Amino acid sequence: MPYAVAHVILTIVIADIYRDYIAKKRFPMVYVFVAGIAGLVPDLDIPASWVFNLIFGTNYNFHRIYTHSLFYAIAFFFIAMLFLFSRKEEYKIFKWNPPKPAFVMLFLAMAFGWLMHIALDCALAGDGYLNLIPTIPLNFCPSPFSNQAIVGFDAIILVLWLMHEQWRHKIKDYF
Repeated sequence: MPYAVAHVILTIVIADIYRDYIAKKRFPMVYVFVAGIAGLVPDLDIPASWVFNLIFGTNYNFHRIYTHSLFYAIAFFFIAMLFLFSRKEEYKIFKWNPPKPAFVMLFLAMAFGWLMHIALDCALAGDGYLNLIPTIPLNFCPSPFSNQAIVGFDAIILVLWLMHEQWRHKIKDYF
């Protein structure tokens, strides 16, 4: 299974590359950050298992049962589409009347982060299953990588991202 750093950094790298080269910086960096955090959210079931076991004195692990599902990524995408195609008058329930693109981008970033997490787990976890709907595993995730290959994956992603940031954004100029 990929480590937490891999989930966050790879999601941020892909979202940032999309923002820099394809979208031509048409959306703020905060959505890249949201996508990175959303790439980690499905693993919140690990500390939830710890808390559950501490409270009830059990040894139950519900990692990858409820949160590792494509259902959530699809749901976030459909929520984004609802905001995209809804009328502005429907926002009157909010006191601050936010702009429509903010919600669209927020939910698209969350969908992308969740999808990246599922894709990484599917490709690198090695147990070969994917949840389409929570608690219903489907066996079609081949994993050609060994656990040894995953150990250096975080470092490789981080170094490549720092190289990209130096090349694209000249981060050494900030020192």
